[in-house]
Amino acid sequence: MSKRQKAFTLIELLVVIAIIAILAAILFPVFAQAKAAAKKTSSLSNVKQTNLAQLMYGGDYDDLFTPVIAWSANGAPAFVGGAGYQPWTWLELPYMKNGDINQDPQAPPLEPWPAGWPTLTAKLLAPQYGLNYEALSPLTNSPFVITPASQSSLGKPAETVAMAAKFSTAEDALGATGFYWAGSGSWSTTVVVDGPECWTIVPWCFVNWGKGSWYDTSYLNGNIPAGARTGGASMRAGNQMIVSWADGHAGGYAAGKMAQGTNFGLEVPEANVVINNADLYLWDNQ
Repeated sequence: MSKRQKAFTLIELLVVIAIIAILAAILFPVFAQAKAAAKKTSSLSNVKQTNLAQLMYGGDYDDLFTPVIAWSANGAPAFVGGAGYQPWTWLELPYMKNGDINQDPQAPPLEPWPAGWPTLTAKLLAPQYGLNYEALSPLTNSPFVITPASQSSLGKPAETVAMAAKFSTAEDALGATGFYWAGSGSWSTTVVVDGPECWTIVPWCFVNWGKGSWYDTSYLNGNIPAGARTGGASMRAGNQMIVSWADGHAGGYAAGKMAQGTNFGLEVPEANVVINNADLYLWDNQ
């Protein structure tokens, strides 16, 4: 004769379920925070490695930073307007050996590219880290002349932005292979970020930071985390930007820190953003 097994009562089952639900409510946000922190760490590693590749490039090319784009047919992965198109990411590939580090783990993945495009090429032509070309590879004259800066010429390399995490092509208003540019010999939106107030720094740039900018109203459609009001530089790491500096170090910083020396604010109209302390400005090469 077997003994009768004791069963759980309804109240006991409800108590257990309630405890599990409470634990889940406590732990799930912790897991999400841990995942976000891991992605931020990975993104910092990526931008630092990419920046170090740029510094290695200078060792082979007369101490110069990588050109934002080299318009040369020799070895070009793509052609734009009939000219060979080699962005800085492509030029740095021999020093990186890995196209994946050009993709930010915090950002949405790239849009699918048309059949026939190698995956590596897509990642290099549409990176999720943008070059601060205004300081490191400015454009002069028209027709354009791209003039990379000398690495040893920077007045404050530890206070000069080299690269920053940027939007994904999955977030902009164009197709996977589309971008904006200013014409033959110029630069393109997919491989750069703009500084808070660019027009007084270089003769040619896309737009200032701020509300109502072209990035904000048209290109990124108001997506602030993707960089709509910060020149395409994204703010995904707990409202921080992932940035590397011209001396090789990297970190995560608030938009206010990165816009120091200006009157920038997320609600300040783009047309009203000005540099009010040039000594504190982080996006020029002085």
